[in-house]
Amino acid sequence: MRKNIKKFAGIVLCIGMFTGCAQTPDSSLVKPKGSKAVDAYTEADDVSGSKGEASESKNDDGSESKTTIRNLIDAPQNYKSHVEDDSAKLVVNTDASVEIPEVEKISAISVTVAEVTQELLDRITNAFFSEAKLYTMDSYYVKTKDEIKKTLDELKEDVATGNLDPYNYGTDDDGNYVYDIYEDIETWEQEYETAPEKKTLTEAKPVAGNSFDCIAQMPDDSQYYYKTSYTGSDTLSVKIKKAANKGGEKIPEDAMWCDYGYSEEEEKPTEESIGLSLDEAKKLVKEKVEKMGITDLQFSNWNYAVCKSFEDDNSSGDFGNGYRIDYARTINGVPVTQTIADGGALEDMDSTMETWSYESLCFYVDKDGIESMTYSNPYTIGKIKTENLNLLSFSEVMKIYEKMMVVTNADNMQYENSRVYNIDRIVLGYARIYEPSTDAHTGILIPVWDFFGSMTSESEYNGETESNTSKDPNESFLTINAVDGSIIDRNLGY
Repeated sequence: MRKNIKKFAGIVLCIGMFTGCAQTPDSSLVKPKGSKAVDAYTEADDVSGSKGEASESKNDDGSESKTTIRNLIDAPQNYKSHVEDDSAKLVVNTDASVEIPEVEKISAISVTVAEVTQELLDRITNAFFSEAKLYTMDSYYVKTKDEIKKTLDELKEDVATGNLDPYNYGTDDDGNYVYDIYEDIETWEQEYETAPEKKTLTEAKPVAGNSFDCIAQMPDDSQYYYKTSYTGSDTLSVKIKKAANKGGEKIPEDAMWCDYGYSEEEEKPTEESIGLSLDEAKKLVKEKVEKMGITDLQFSNWNYAVCKSFEDDNSSGDFGNGYRIDYARTINGVPVTQTIADGGALEDMDSTMETWSYESLCFYVDKDGIESMTYSNPYTIGKIKTENLNLLSFSEVMKIYEKMMVVTNADNMQYENSRVYNIDRIVLGYARIYEPSTDAHTGILIPVWDFFGSMTSESEYNGETESNTSKDPNESFLTINAVDGSIIDRNLGY
């Protein structure tokens, strides 16, 4: 049975939070957001008035205790509030845990693009493919004359029987077939002229600074796509994805892993349905990270995951359950907060600005092991810019949060009947900001507040009410600079 041409399909992975669309009514929130803003940051005073040192007090047993950030900014363990806009169509319900690192101070730290060395690429290659043969994509997927002839024979048979739309692409508004079978036959006939009689597989390995795309053939006949690139906002992107299971059983080309929670129709995975415990998955990933030699990133969070495929019938179907496991940096006890944003977006489609995405290391794991891995944009940590940052109080941040959730959603409410946020996590951690117009490869790690939870909206379309829910655990609906209260666009990175 011949394989159908892959049909176009997509999964909406997230709903972006576009800040800055509505003008901020409070000028105090319009502040520099790039690395130059750090020049205005000041050292914090402890309660006794000396800078750069946390104050000490006595515990009940007489031992000394340090004053943590939570104490200094007077933050609770949990926070509740309810906010509505004037129309009451926008509702922000907050019943959230307040997650703050158990540290006495937070610094502003410079960060630059890490050098991509051959040693790094070799460690990654050996960690995954020490026993594999790596074949270039061009040599592996080249069509032989016999393969092309088989396709041509099938297409010509379709024409002879009057089946001019064998892949069910349908017609356009004028009634013409979207798929032109005659043009396709002509294209295959041209390729046949230069096609080889048989495949000649070419072995290769990634080289630092050069893009690389291959198929890794494992001894058990499983296969993986292996790609390294340096394009767009990525200073390095390493992607590994399983292409065939043990024994050579092919995985649909469009199969993709995503976090559980994108669709309300999905059944939540369990350890039983996955066939692998979370601890076992974390152990597999930890061993792989150690083999890769990436020592400056640590386990940060996880989520259930599902694998989706649209192949053949253009309808989504589950193709397996597993876990998403992320690694990130923790510097002096303060973790880099992870979100679904890449951080290297452009302000508009016409921009020619060079941008820089966030550092990330992500794995998808199921009962058969690691199914997918991405490693992008490694950092080099530089000098401390401000040792002990003077942070806004928690109450000040909450005033900004409650105001700006209304302001940043003002445009959305022109098109929606309702929008309800349920925020259940408020997190203080590091985020990298930068000024791409000045220096696309130098940034600053600063403390920010992120607000996580879910959002449900309703709107009218063709006379029917449509509901949309976003509940990705890594989607931050607002990011606030913990030092000056400015709003940071996670997608842009500043």
